[in-house]
Amino acid sequence: MKGVCGKMRIVYGVVTVSDKGQIAIPVDLRKDLDIKQGDKLFVIKRKDEAGFTLIKLEKIDELMYKLQEDEEFFKK
Repeated sequence: MKGVCGKMRIVYGVVTVSDKGQIAIPVDLRKDLDIKQGDKLFVIKRKDEAGFTLIKLEKIDELMYKLQEDEEFFKK
């Protein structure tokens, strides 16, 4: 997709869960998020149980600092 800005993109297609419980992350998403072979991803189940979120392990500290700064977060 040359010339298309991926920063505003939310949907990257559909993946299928294999019989081993594996999925493939679409190549465009890997490129946009700079996910490479060997990267570790933190897995969090969504509160509404509609799925899960994957966060690059190297970004977890940044997320935790943001949560610490949000005084209302732990009151929710």
